[in-house]
Amino acid sequence: MSLDQRSTAILSHLVKAQTFVPVWEITEKFHISRRTIYYDIGKINDWLQENHLPAVKHVRSAGFILEEEAATQVPEKLGTLKTWHYEYSAKERKAWLAIYLMARDIPLFLEDLMEKIRVSRNTTIEDLKGLRLELERFDLTLEFNRKSGYVILGKEDDKRKAIVHFLQHVLLDQNWQSFLAKIPLIFNKEAEHFDLFDFEKLKAVQHIIGESEQELNLQYTDEFLYSLAVRLLLFCRRVTDGKKISVDPIEKDVLRETKQYQAAGKIGEKLSVLFGIDFPEDEVFYITKHLLSSRVQFSDELQVTLHHSDADILADVVTQMVTDFQKYACVFFQNRKEIEKNLLLHVKPAYYRIIYGLEFESDMTESIKQKYEDIFLLTSKIIPHLEAVVGKKVNEHEIALIAMHFGGWMQKAGAKPAGRKKALLVCTNGVGTSRLLLHQLEGLFSTVDLIGSVSLREYKKKHYDVDFIISTIPLEEKDKPVFVVSPILTESEKESLLKKVIGQSNTKSKQNSSIEVLMEIIQKHANIVNTEGLQQELKQYLYKPEKVVKEVGKPSLKEILKKEHIQVKMEVPDWKEAIWAAAAPLRKHGFITEDYVLAMIDNIVKMGPYIVIAPKVAIPHARPEDGVIELSMSLLKLTDAVHFSDQSIHDIHLVIVLAAIDGETHLKALSQLTDLLSNEKSFKELMLAKTAEDIFELISQSS
Repeated sequence: MSLDQRSTAILSHLVKAQTFVPVWEITEKFHISRRTIYYDIGKINDWLQENHLPAVKHVRSAGFILEEEAATQVPEKLGTLKTWHYEYSAKERKAWLAIYLMARDIPLFLEDLMEKIRVSRNTTIEDLKGLRLELERFDLTLEFNRKSGYVILGKEDDKRKAIVHFLQHVLLDQNWQSFLAKIPLIFNKEAEHFDLFDFEKLKAVQHIIGESEQELNLQYTDEFLYSLAVRLLLFCRRVTDGKKISVDPIEKDVLRETKQYQAAGKIGEKLSVLFGIDFPEDEVFYITKHLLSSRVQFSDELQVTLHHSDADILADVVTQMVTDFQKYACVFFQNRKEIEKNLLLHVKPAYYRIIYGLEFESDMTESIKQKYEDIFLLTSKIIPHLEAVVGKKVNEHEIALIAMHFGGWMQKAGAKPAGRKKALLVCTNGVGTSRLLLHQLEGLFSTVDLIGSVSLREYKKKHYDVDFIISTIPLEEKDKPVFVVSPILTESEKESLLKKVIGQSNTKSKQNSSIEVLMEIIQKHANIVNTEGLQQELKQYLYKPEKVVKEVGKPSLKEILKKEHIQVKMEVPDWKEAIWAAAAPLRKHGFITEDYVLAMIDNIVKMGPYIVIAPKVAIPHARPEDGVIELSMSLLKLTDAVHFSDQSIHDIHLVIVLAAIDGETHLKALSQLTDLLSNEKSFKELMLAKTAEDIFELISQSS
């Protein structure tokens, strides 16, 4: 019995859950119907039976649960699945076809490829057609002839870029063990004859890369470490076959001045010894590009790793990005220097990835775009600063990574909840993901203090004094409970996690009293084998997390910017009077205090007309603690422009006051306002509007 991609994912989710998983939680997480769930559970149970493991249990009122015996053994069995026990998705099949053809040292014909990806002749032909189209983006062609079979033709540099691209589709950190099992197949060797490129050498490559971390004073993400090890394995194979890279002489001069070049030189020397090959200097330069493009967990010497001119340019880019993000999101980051330092940690490798055509791709991007739409859109507005220096469009995957960074810091604009318990986050996806997940968790728990985020390797090396661990991958429990979560939490996952955490708590509550009564009833009619375990599961099952239940959606523009808050005037004496006049309706209705108006004016005096976000438009604002009583907006339209500086670009006709209560709640409304102002037709109508009613009608249409 085969497990396809979705049923494998559902089984993994049941393993992580450690308790009952409701049907609605699976429908929300995997976007499938109830009928499909029961079909997939049937496939899972057939597979479990073949592996002599207990089936998934279903309790109508509670959901699905995996027995402890199965939950313990399934991860190992999934990790060491023989390749024919797993059905690839179309995306995975095309990626594997590309990798097999890039690593080939013997002719590969249709029958060979059918056997490798285990699908029918017609499906393989369709996959090859799809691959041919995908290869065009790398200026590569897929051709066939009777003697040599299927061959990918093009420049070596373009082939290497394609290898990096397709590896991202098949090399996921949770499938690392199963990927290792396929290494012999990639190099067309039987497992028992797997000598030159064996598992021990792959581990040695990982170790060599790990040694470069110490030299560069940084730590790669676990995901990048694994990925780079496999890349180097494939690159060394190509060097052995005489397929060598060529690096432009001008690029060499720039690369030679980086610390990464020195580290790449040592890596090249060690690879030469390990694989018994002559490692050309151009390959050292090529490895330098990959090291510069690496995703890192942290870096102690960020500025040193950059060429001087790059360091100055990127530092300026980051400053501009943070400035504009604050302007568009109308938030103030109090710890701005720390934010810029951490953003530079991500923007630096992104800069090199884009320049060298090694851009990051992730399945998480769509999830980020859906769940953090406002922040993703705001980040898209500031990404031109980076595009200007790289001279290329930045793909949405890279934008999503930067959006996660900003999303992680948005909570910093509001109050951070105090904690009574300590928890640690273990995340393999890098600093952007861990920062966002940290703040999702900080917003979720009112009694938990998250002490920070570490990589898998750090977790294995050190002991942390915490009450429990939250991880994005399954971990071997030490002396503390481990809760496994997705990098992007759904509402059901938030509720499930809250239940698990509350299950570990000894806090007195009404639910605890109910559990005591239930325990007494159960003891009257049954023998309890594990009293503590039963109490904990009852606590998890009965707990109703108020924070999730009471969570309210972000209001629209027309809900915040009401008709009675809109004014149309001929003119005002100066910009200060413009702010006083624009804010008057909010003061009148008790949404802000006089201090808030003074704070807005004081900010402009100190920082200049940073509130001018577009021609003729200014959005004055201050911090929530400066005098905001309720989330609100007001608009003042002036027939004659008011001057916010001596420059004509600061002549303003629309003064829109924003009173935000935190860093996030106003983002939907602000996004709708931005769409209205950026639409040429709508903006023209807005500027021609004569009354508050006309303006509110336009706002209602945009909402």
